[in-house]
Amino acid sequence: MEGLRNPVGDEPPEVYWKRRLIVGIGIVVLIALIWFLVSKATGSSGEPASTPTDAATTSPAPTTGATTSPDPGTSADTAAAASRACGQEDLTVTTTANPDEVAAGSAVKFDVDLAQDGAGPCFLDTSAEGTELLITSGSDRIYSSNDCPEDQAIASTQLVLEPGTEDTVAVTWNGQRSLPDCAPETAVPGAGTYNAQLTVQGIESEPAVFRLK
Repeated sequence: MEGLRNPVGDEPPEVYWKRRLIVGIGIVVLIALIWFLVSKATGSSGEPASTPTDAATTSPAPTTGATTSPDPGTSADTAAAASRACGQEDLTVTTTANPDEVAAGSAVKFDVDLAQDGAGPCFLDTSAEGTELLITSGSDRIYSSNDCPEDQAIASTQLVLEPGTEDTVAVTWNGQRSLPDCAPETAVPGAGTYNAQLTVQGIESEPAVFRLK
């Protein structure tokens, strides 16, 4: 113990104490380095590692404005409508002369309102069989769009009509008489009261009354 307190040797005591201090510091540094390496290897550096639960808790929540997927039934209903023709139970057809009084020999225009009041969507084709514009005056048959289809009194239109909706198509009479097979007819309808009845795909409208002057 005397040798530790009072170093023995040829050098002054201060030299031996400095050497001991340097060796002590080196030992402390070595111990600290070993502790650091062991702590790093075992993951016990003093801060708790994140758990999967923590990560899930801190994940950003989905935004409320995300776009929802379309209803798969919508496209299915539309596709089904394309294969189901509108019938009398689906449509109310209303024909109105616009205007309801024109000069004899002039074209007469009609607004045709299609009100869909059926249970499901349906398909309407104005060029399908069973479509006709018929003009009469009393018992006199004046004109039929079927006499000469080239006149195109009824424009070809295809519509998918949903329940509770309405659509409108335009129909025009050229103001002339017609005969089957486009046979020529020179007589011009004169002043008087006339009826126009439109049938679309077999669905009849109430007659529209108009006047020629």
